Amino acid sequence: MLAAVEWLSRWCARATMVAVLALGILLVVCLLISIFFRYVVGQALSWPEELSMLLFTWLVLLASSLGVREGFHVRLSILFERLPSPIRKVLARLITLAITAFGAILIYSGRDLAIRAAGHLSATIGYPLEIINYAAFVCGVLIVVHGLSCLLSSEKEG
Repeated sequence: MLAAVEWLSRWCARATMVAVLALGILLVVCLLISIFFRYVVGQALSWPEELSMLLFTWLVLLASSLGVREGFHVRLSILFERLPSPIRKVLARLITLAITAFGAILIYSGRDLAIRAAGHLSATIGYPLEIINYAAFVCGVLIVVHGLSCLLSSEKEG
């Protein structure tokens, strides 16, 4: 089971990295278009701002799920580094367990939010609002996959 979860986590991480890179490039292009039209042409466009918000939401949530796999999530390491090794290992496992539980909550809440937004459209572009709201659901799924991989793996302790 560990091999299957680790393979899935690794595959999801690679796909997420590609998606984050593509979203980042699109976000920069979208912002450059907005700046160009606002300051060079003198006519501000409304759609780049709304599209930028959609891209930024997905980018941040996808990248944050990578933080669980790579261990670059926010933590206070001053106290953590001063603890004895066995306590550090237990605490690291508890933190990963809490993060995985948070991912499960995101799955439930993100799905609920997307279902509630069903049928509503964004103001400017007119895309279905479920698209932006499913970002939380996808992020939760990825956090759970990466969290389970970390919990099942003995290498990633401490």
